[in-house]
Amino acid sequence: MPDPTRHLLTVWNPAYADNALDAHLRVLLRWAGRQRAGAADVDDVYVWWAKVRSRNRDEPLPHAGEIAALDHQVRADIETHLYLTDYRSLYVGHLGEVTAEDVLAEDGEAEHAPAYYRELEADFWFRLWDLRRLVSDDTGAVIEELRRLGNTRYHGRPVSLYGGMVELPLIVTRDDGARWFADRDMLTSGRLWAERDADLRGDTQRLARELPDNLFGRVVWNAFEPATRTFLTSAEAVFRTRRDDPAFDFSGPAVEYAKAVETELNALIFPRLRKRLERAMARDRDVLVDGRRIDLGARVPHQSLGTILRLLEHDDAVARALGAAFSHADAGWLRGTAPRELKGLLELRNPAAHSEAVSRERVEQVRALVMGVGCEGFLVRLARAKAG
Repeated sequence: MPDPTRHLLTVWNPAYADNALDAHLRVLLRWAGRQRAGAADVDDVYVWWAKVRSRNRDEPLPHAGEIAALDHQVRADIETHLYLTDYRSLYVGHLGEVTAEDVLAEDGEAEHAPAYYRELEADFWFRLWDLRRLVSDDTGAVIEELRRLGNTRYHGRPVSLYGGMVELPLIVTRDDGARWFADRDMLTSGRLWAERDADLRGDTQRLARELPDNLFGRVVWNAFEPATRTFLTSAEAVFRTRRDDPAFDFSGPAVEYAKAVETELNALIFPRLRKRLERAMARDRDVLVDGRRIDLGARVPHQSLGTILRLLEHDDAVARALGAAFSHADAGWLRGTAPRELKGLLELRNPAAHSEAVSRERVEQVRALVMGVGCEGFLVRLARAKAG
C-alpha cells in the first residue's frame, strides 16, 4: 500500500538571497548553539521557511486548503517532510508546523527566520525542527530521488523536475514511507542533522566525487539508491575524519554502513519478487514475519535488515520466488552467502542501534565488507544482482 502520509516539495529561489538554503541553516545552527550553551530550550531550536507570495498573484493558492490540512498530520506526531531543492541539491526538512498566519508579527519569531523575509509576503510558513542534506551538487541524483515522490495533483505520478514544478509547494507522497529523522539521535549522537552536515559538508561533497571515481566506478555508483549514496558518504566522512581517535564511538558510521546495505536490499529484492508474484495465489505470495503479514506480490514497505535476513533464511516461499526471479548465481548468493554476511553486519548493527559504543576495529570489519576493502564488497555484489 502506498504511504498515505503527505509531504511538501518546493524550490528555493536564489533571487531572495545569495544562498537561501544556507540563510536558513545559519538561523537553525545559531539556535542549536544557544540551546547547547544553556541559553535556549530545545523547543526553541527551529527555523521558519516561507512560501513567498508572488507579487504577480493576488488570488490564493489553488491547493491552499490541502496545504493547511497538513498541520493536522504534523500535530498527530506523524513525521512530515518539506523537500527543498534548487535542482542541483536536495534537502529535507522536518516539519513542526504549517500556518498561514504572519509569524513574523509575533514576538520573538523574527529571530527564527532569515532577515530577507521581512520585505516579503508569504502564503504559508513552515516551522522546521531540522534540515538534512540528501543530495549535494548532483542534478541526476536529485531527479532520481524526486521520482520517488508521487505528485498528488497528477494522480500520484512521479515528480518531474523539469515541467512538473508548478503551483508550488507540491503535495507529494512516497511509497517507501521513508522517515529521514526517526533514527537521528542514533546516527548523530543527539545532534541535529543540520549540525552534522555542516561539520562534514566539505568531506561529504569531496567523497561524493571520490567514491564513484576511485572506488566503486560510475556505473556501480549510479546503480545505488540516492539514499545509499548519502549513507555511504556520511559514514565514510566520519570514519576517515576520526579513524585515528582511539576513544571515538564509531556506532554512527556502523549504523550508516548497515543502512546503506538495508536500502539496497530493499530496492533489489522486493520489486523483483513483486513482479514475479503479483499474479500468484495468496499462499505463494503471503509470508509472516514476527506476526506481521507481508504480501510479496504487492508493494512492500521498507523492511529492516533483521526482517530481510529472516525472510532469506527461513521462508520457503521466498526461496522459491528468489529462484524464479533471479539468475541461478544471484539466487544462490542471496540464499547462501548473503545471509551469512548479514549476520555479521547485524551483530554490530544491533548494539550500535542501542547506543553501545563501537570501536574502530569493529567498524573496520563492517566497512571492509560493505565497501569492498580487500574483497568484493557487499554493495558491489548487490549492484551486479540489480543489473542481472
